Parts: sequence; structure tokens; C-alpha cells
Amino acid sequence: MRRNLIVSLAILLLVAAVGGACEKYNADLTARYRRLLLPVETAMAREDWREAGALAQQICDRWQRESGWVQLWINHGDTDAVSHALRGLCAAIAQRDRLSAALYWGDCLENFAHLHHRDAFTLKNIL
Repeated sequence: MRRNLIVSLAILLLVAAVGGACEKYNADLTARYRRLLLPVETAMAREDWREAGALAQQICDRWQRESGWVQLWINHGDTDAVSHALRGLCAAIAQRDRLSAALYWGDCLENFAHLHHRDAFTLKNIL
């Protein structure tokens, strides 16, 4: 009986530690990408489409490399929404469509924020 209790507590601590580490990683990841998106919006406001396109493409490429790892613990639908918004942003910038680019830029910010908040290490999400 005592051994089972010790094993159960050890597993609980392990799950809590892994969950906390994933939550911290998600928070850092989403904050980093949200910061990376700010210069894209600045370049779009200046109508510097070349710079905006280059920055957006770098972010998109970086996300494609990192998203496979993140999909181990985040819902694929949520990571796919981020990928879709980033591709739309790149396409809108390539077309120099200011309205669509602004909408996709906002979608990118929202979808990155959603990644963290949806899987945050809270009691609601654990239960």
C-alpha cells in the first residue's frame, strides 16, 4: 500500500513537472513569435513590402521547422491555424494587399496567443 502511494505521488510530480515545462515552453514560444511579428506590421505600415515579405517568410519558415515539435502536446488544429494565418500573411504581402495583410497579421497574433492560453497549465485545462 505504501509503495503504491509513493509510486502514485512520484508519477503525479512527474506529470506536473512535464506539464509545467510544456506550459513555460509554450509561453516563451508564443511571446517570441508575437515579438517577431511586430516588425512585419511596422514594415507594412511604411509600405515596405519587400522587407515585410522577407520578415514574414522568415517567421513562416521558422514556424514550419518548430511546429512539428510543438504538435506533440498542442492540438494540431491550433498549430494548423497558425500555419494558415502565416501563409495568408505571406501571400497578402506578396500581393501588396494592405487590408488582407493586416487581417492575417491580426490572425497570426491571435492564433499564437491562443496556443498558449488554450493549453496553459491551469486547473480548468487539467480537469
